[in-house]
Order: sequence, then structure tokens, then C-alpha cells
Amino acid sequence: MQDTELLQYVHETAEMGIEGLQNVVGQADDRLRESIQSQISEYENISRRSARMLRSKGETPREPALMARISSEVMSTVQTLADPSSSKIAEMVIKGNQMGITKGLKHLHDYAGDDRQVRSLAEELLATEQSNVEQMKPFL
Repeated sequence: MQDTELLQYVHETAEMGIEGLQNVVGQADDRLRESIQSQISEYENISRRSARMLRSKGETPREPALMARISSEVMSTVQTLADPSSSKIAEMVIKGNQMGITKGLKHLHDYAGDDRQVRSLAEELLATEQSNVEQMKPFL
């Protein structure tokens, strides 16, 4: 995996994080909503920075695939209709982040580039996802 591939992954993952969290923030109570909005801000920051880095390398940032976005929205809607509790929302956020952590670690291990900024941003995304999991645990 080279620089732009890892950056595209970081960008798409941050965008999916934003969308996934926006799908559930409206059902969250005040305390959970505050935590989710903080996570959205972190993802927005990473998304902006990855987009800037991609453009500096002559690439256009890709958005997540339409099917992935639709699937995420449908799953969120169905699951929160069945159980709109803070516990269920926290569980969904944790599961999404855990998938991101696993995939992010694989991508970091496959990264063959030597751009420290690219690696650092990917590691920051990973740390953000790990922190997000910890933030959600009290809501379970």
C-alpha cells in the first residue's frame, strides 16, 4: 500500500464515521449526543486533513461508496427503531469503530510508503477510533 492508497482509506473511513454518527446522533440523549458530536468533530478534522494531503499529491479525495453509505443508514435506522436506548447506540458506535480499528491496523501493516505525515494521520485515525470505543463504554 502506498501513500495515496492509505490516505484515501483514511479519508473514506473518516467520512463513513461522520455519516454513521450523524445517523444516530438525533436519537441520543444529551450526554451521549455530546460525546457523539465530539467524535464527529474529530472525524471532520481528520477528513479535512486527509483531503488536503491527497490534493497536495495530485489526487482527488474519494467519498465512501454509495452502497456502503446506504447500508450504514439503513442498518442504523432499523437497529434504533428496534431499540433506541443509549446502550444500543453506544453498542453500534463501538462495533463500527472496532471494524475500523481492525481494518486500519491491517492497512498500517501493509503500508509500504515512507511519508511520516501519511503514517501519522493513519495512526491518529486509529487512536481516535480506539478512544471512541472507550468513550462509549460507560453508555453500555
